[in-house]
Formats: sequence, structure tokens, C-alpha cells
Amino acid sequence: MHMRRLFLVLTLALCVVRVSAHQVDTVEFEFLESDAGWVLEGDMDIAYMMPETRNVPGAPPFSRAEVMKAPPEELARIRKETENTLRSLLGLNFAGETIPWRIGFPDFEKEPFELPEEQMDWALLHVRIVAEPRAGPGDLVVRWHETEQAELIILIDEGDEPRIESVAPGGEMRLLTVEAGGEVEKAEPKVTTSWLWTGFRHVLPVGLDHILFILGLFLMAPKWKPLMIQSLLFTLAHSITLALAVFGHIDLPRKPVELLIAFSIAFVGIENLMISKLGMRRLALVFVFGLVHGLGFATGLAGMFGGLSARQLVGPLVGFNLGVEVAQITVLASAFLLWLPLRPWSGRARTAGSAAIALCGILWLVERSFS
Repeated sequence: MHMRRLFLVLTLALCVVRVSAHQVDTVEFEFLESDAGWVLEGDMDIAYMMPETRNVPGAPPFSRAEVMKAPPEELARIRKETENTLRSLLGLNFAGETIPWRIGFPDFEKEPFELPEEQMDWALLHVRIVAEPRAGPGDLVVRWHETEQAELIILIDEGDEPRIESVAPGGEMRLLTVEAGGEVEKAEPKVTTSWLWTGFRHVLPVGLDHILFILGLFLMAPKWKPLMIQSLLFTLAHSITLALAVFGHIDLPRKPVELLIAFSIAFVGIENLMISKLGMRRLALVFVFGLVHGLGFATGLAGMFGGLSARQLVGPLVGFNLGVEVAQITVLASAFLLWLPLRPWSGRARTAGSAAIALCGILWLVERSFS
């Protein structure tokens, strides 16, 4: 009876959340200075801007074709809700004081009305946020008030060498400094450190499927040395496919990648029930499945990096992969702490945990096959 209860609790705790393969909501802007002032421009995912679909697990994106055929009152609602959402998420400060900004929607000025093109028919809306420049001295800071999952991605316009940085929920970023004499100094890049936090969050708390795979490795051999070898091997593998995808050498549809990730989770759980010793075969599988999970990361990141050179991508990729590795070690350390009181029943706990992980993988495999 104890065994059945443990299995039931683990299965419910792990499978109750619906997940996509490392699907991380982001809001992306390009920052530039122009005659109009300090400008943030970007294409917003309309589904993320709308209250009925924002932060709703499994909510489908809006269709570009359908939105372009929507009646005027629905288009007016989309504009209103997009502005409301962005004003609730984003703030601009100069010299420690909040400064106002205005928002424009260039798509609605087109004749005929047309939304930005997107390969998967997702409905995007181009927005332009403008703030009046202020005299110095002071720092221009963007604050990101989001308290859930979304990250703010900013492309800093620096002529031929733009850079891309991320701002975690509840964080902020200095865009520039205006000196007392009026000279403008661009902010020092913190690309690697900002993306380290992004990589960490891509696993904790967002990547439940990634967490389950790491826990599956833990249950096979709960010892630090073999687990660190597997973790590093897994990171190396997903770093390879992530880099190849970001550089444009691999381009796979999201659905097959999601199916393969679900399969990897189910396979690790089932294999734990069939073998009792870690061998070279498991190490090879960890590497192969790491390649697959790297493609899962890429489905959420590759679109952010379009147009950047290889040199500009080094910082984000290094920081992101380091963040993922730190998150994996955090998962393993937490698993060891939870394992201590279960050691007298380690065999049963290993069986129950592996069965729960296998069941979750199978359920996600079925769900993703028909979604």
C-alpha cells in the first residue's frame, strides 16, 4: 500500500502540468536612438498580449490570417490590450525617476492593413515605444516588472555590432548614460551574465521535461561522480545542437522535437526499471538525448538571434549553456537532499520514481502526438 501511494503521489505531482519543449515566453525589442527619441521596437506575440491567452498553459497562438480578417472592434481590442499589457510589464527610468512613453502601432498605418509575416502563421503585432530624451546626468534604465515566466530580450543598436541581452522577470537593465555635458555613453555589455540567468530559468522553473530527464539520470545512479559526468555530457551535447540551430545549420519543426523529448523521458524511466548498473550504453544515450534536448532549447531561442554574427552570439550561447549546467547541478543537489530520508527504502523509491517519470513521458508523447 505504501508503494502504491508513493507512486501515485509522484505521478500526480510530475504529470499534472502540461508542458511544451522548453517553451519560454519572451518579449523582444530593439533599442535605438533616433530623431524621435529613445525608441524600443519589436514584434509582439498577440496571444501573449491578450488576457485570455497570456500565461495560459497550452493556449494556442493567434492566427495571422484570422486576425487580419477580424472586424474593427476586435482589432481595436487587440491594440488596447497590447498597450495595457506592455504598460503593466515595462517601465523606463531616467536618473531614478519614471519617465513617460508613448506607443505606436505601425501595422495599422499600412494600406491595406497587414501584420508582420511569420512562417507558422503566428499573429505578431509591430509596436514602437518612444520616450523623449532627457538631459544629463543620469542613466536610462528599462525595468521589467513581469513576475511569471516572460523574459525581456533587448537588441542594443550599436551600428555594425549590435548586441543582444536578456532581462529576467523583476529585473532591470541600463541602456545608456547621459553625462552632465550631454555626451551619451552606451552601457557596458553584460551578455554572458545576463544569459546565464536565462539558461538557468530555462530549466528551473520552466523546463519540467528537462528536470524529469535529469531526475531519471539521478535515480539510475545517485552518486556525484557519475552524475556530474552525465550532466556535463548532456550539456555538451545540447550545446552542440543549440549552436548548430542558432547558426542556421539545423532547422527542424517543433512537433518532432517535442515528441523526441517526450520519448527520451519515457525511455530513461523505463530503462531504469530494466537495468541496475550505469554503463557505456547509458552514457551514449545521455549524449544522444542531449542532442535532442538542445533542439528543444533552439525552438525557443533561434528566432531571437536572427541576423547576428557568430562573434556576437558567443556570449549569449556560452552564458546560456553555463546557466543550464548550473540549473542541472541545482536539480541534482536538491534530489540528493530529498533522497536522504528515502535511503532506507531506496529500491522502492527508485522503482516508484522511475515508473512515474516513464509514465509522464508516455503521457506527454501521446498528448503531443495529437496536439
